[in-house]
Amino acid sequence: MPGKGYSTFGMKPVVTARLQEATDKSYPGMFLPSTLIIIMNEIKRGYYSVESHKIKLDLSGSYYTITIRSDVKEWLVENHEKLAKEYEERYNVKCFTKFVSYFIVNMLESKNDAQNHAISLKESDFNWLQVEYKKQKNKLQGISSFERFADSYINELLVKIKAAKEILTL
Repeated sequence: MPGKGYSTFGMKPVVTARLQEATDKSYPGMFLPSTLIIIMNEIKRGYYSVESHKIKLDLSGSYYTITIRSDVKEWLVENHEKLAKEYEERYNVKCFTKFVSYFIVNMLESKNDAQNHAISLKESDFNWLQVEYKKQKNKLQGISSFERFADSYINELLVKIKAAKEILTL
């Protein structure tokens, strides 16, 4: 949904620092409000969910004001309405601004958890696939390019992995 306008809210220095660190790591050169938009969209698409983590934030210091799109603010308000009771019990948070601080840190921690369970591959990790393509090039029927071979071969591997997972979970 495109932005309908803008809104501002306060963020404590510890939250701003964590958000800046996540931005520098995952979205270099991006502005903090843009990072919040991206993370919100990732969560809405189901790439990961916001889980409560065992955190204790130092919410001392003055607030920094951050300007965000109104749809992000609405999403934060919706989450506040859903999770206010849980956050009050778990983190002793009673106001919206402190809720947002804990919620943003939980978003970042959940994103880190999701990334820690992902496999990161580089092109050089697939040299074995090029060797396999050269071995099977003469036997291949209907597969003319390396890209088509790679799609087919990796798909077969994923099917075998899925079958093995099902067998192992019985």
